[in-house]
Amino acid sequence: MMRKSSPSLLLLPVLLLLGACSGIFNHTLGNVYPDMYANQPTSILVLPPVNNTTAADAREYFSCSLAEALGLRGYYILPVETMFNILRDEGLYNERNDDPAVLANFKKYFGADAVLYTVIEKWDKSWFLDSGSLTIQARFALISTSSFETIWDYRTTIRVNLGSDSKKFLVALIESAVKTAIEDYFPNAREANILTFEKALPYGKYHPLHGSDAEKWVNWDKTGSYEIDK
Repeated sequence: MMRKSSPSLLLLPVLLLLGACSGIFNHTLGNVYPDMYANQPTSILVLPPVNNTTAADAREYFSCSLAEALGLRGYYILPVETMFNILRDEGLYNERNDDPAVLANFKKYFGADAVLYTVIEKWDKSWFLDSGSLTIQARFALISTSSFETIWDYRTTIRVNLGSDSKKFLVALIESAVKTAIEDYFPNAREANILTFEKALPYGKYHPLHGSDAEKWVNWDKTGSYEIDK
């Protein structure tokens, strides 16, 4: 005699699949970055970015744009130039500085709730006839100075469409790639970082919308790919 399958058993795989799918589509800022809402960092120390590009001064240009972009999201940023000078004096400028003892000192002596660690992975400009594009790729991590854990991390790839401009094209041909990259580093890095944090960083305490974005959708893999038209 053949046994009939129980309806509940037949529905089980379907229910499991639906449950998994609901998890896939339930990636909000509050779910992906719960520690950001639990810790609610107020003051951030921007560390010198790791520069894996050919632009020699990328650290300084990128850091200045990071401070503004974070500030627009409602965070207090410790003065970048002052902190960089202190890190140089202490021999920490070229270090990642995620050691618990170092992080605890950042909290104790400067009042930083978190540090921002950044890696600039790509700064590639390409030209076709009289139009061009710039690809900026970077990854970010906010590390708590209390728990020493990463409370927010994100990887972004941004394509800046430079448009059709024969003057830009001629300048790019005449000048070296490094010089060109340095000259336009700040304005493009500024736009890229502002866009990145707008898409993925929860509002800080000093933003009027603080605490209202926990249900905002964010990519489950903590990455974003965006375009900027000049």
